[in-house]
Amino acid sequence: MQANAGDLLPKHSADLESILFIHEGECVLTINDEDIILKQGDGFVIPPKTTHQIKVVSDFKGIHMMPIAIKFEFF
Repeated sequence: MQANAGDLLPKHSADLESILFIHEGECVLTINDEDIILKQGDGFVIPPKTTHQIKVVSDFKGIHMMPIAIKFEFF
């Protein structure tokens, strides 16, 4: 996945766990109303059924690994 500085990815949750790895840039992951700053080289496991959203701080490239059967709910 990639996004530009200032982009806001939509708030959502998923029924299964996923893993986000930051390849370049910086973002703020808001998960259950807590802000977590992620930078190049960081990784984060997103538990199932947790509401989360990403705000891109600087041009961003990441790898979002998830099961093929994952289902999302957007808010």
